Amino acid sequence: MNEELLSPKEAGKLLGVSTRTIQRWDKQGLIKTVRTPKGRRRIPVSEVRRILRQMTNDRRAVIYARVSSQKQDKDGNLERQVERLLKWVKENNYEVVRVFKDTASGINDKRKNFWKMMEFIKENHIPFLIVEFHDRLTRFGLEYVKALLKEYGAELITVESKMSKDKMHELVEELKIS
Repeated sequence: MNEELLSPKEAGKLLGVSTRTIQRWDKQGLIKTVRTPKGRRRIPVSEVRRILRQMTNDRRAVIYARVSSQKQDKDGNLERQVERLLKWVKENNYEVVRVFKDTASGINDKRKNFWKMMEFIKENHIPFLIVEFHDRLTRFGLEYVKALLKEYGAELITVESKMSKDKMHELVEELKIS
């Protein structure tokens, strides 16, 4: 993805600092920059957004929850997942702006609410997307989703890292269905 790059002057203006401060931050490793073929500094827009989030302590987030089947939804798994996420968000001082839910396979790339969520993050400059497990977001292509989120100036937060046996069983079932 080709991300928009800003000059140090443009980045400084957005961040409320001088061009010299941008240069100093670069030398100190506080800001990521890229160099043009002629050696000039350029700052990715996502980096400016990251620093702005730090400066403003923007803790806005969206939650995404997904189950694979109608049965799991009817059994209350989707709502329990949302409840666990809301509890975690509260304990970690994030502000939930919106909750997105899908009942569909994580292999399915046409999940309606997944794409609504991505558009919402982009349009509203939401800095954080919070999921329980990365497989709730997608079964495959996680790095592509992370790259897209980065392009939007957002970061993925995965609350749990180990997959339970139930989740592993669910994955096997999804692969059988596909």
